[in-house]
Amino acid sequence: MGHRGRERMVRCEKCGREVRRDKAVFIEKPVLTNPLERKDVYSETYNRVLTREVSYCISCGKHGRIFEKKKKQLARQKEREKFGRFSDNRGPMYPRKREYGYSQPRPTPEASAQTQAPAGAAQTEPAAKKSSEETAETQ
Repeated sequence: MGHRGRERMVRCEKCGREVRRDKAVFIEKPVLTNPLERKDVYSETYNRVLTREVSYCISCGKHGRIFEKKKKQLARQKEREKFGRFSDNRGPMYPRKREYGYSQPRPTPEASAQTQAPAGAAQTEPAAKKSSEETAETQ
């Protein structure tokens, strides 16, 4: 607790309030720039997405639902680290499960008629077993 009171102050992006850095809420926002104006366009490792760290005070973070956005962003980042682009375990997306439609293809009418037993045969066997069991119990 030796650093109490020594934190630097940051400005809230929304309301302009000054907040201690350890109390502020930070989120990374993408910054769009024209790639032709940048020098590293011609280099092989050009990163198109630039991000900047935006700070908010607690009340603006709560009001603007920044906490929920930050949770989603952190979850996405953990997933990227766990299941990277060139990683062996590709994660829950590969192979993709079908989230809609039928889980199995529909059977054709001919195939379903062959697999089902006649309706009369299925009912007579249990009835015959029951009647033989009932007669054994009564005796």
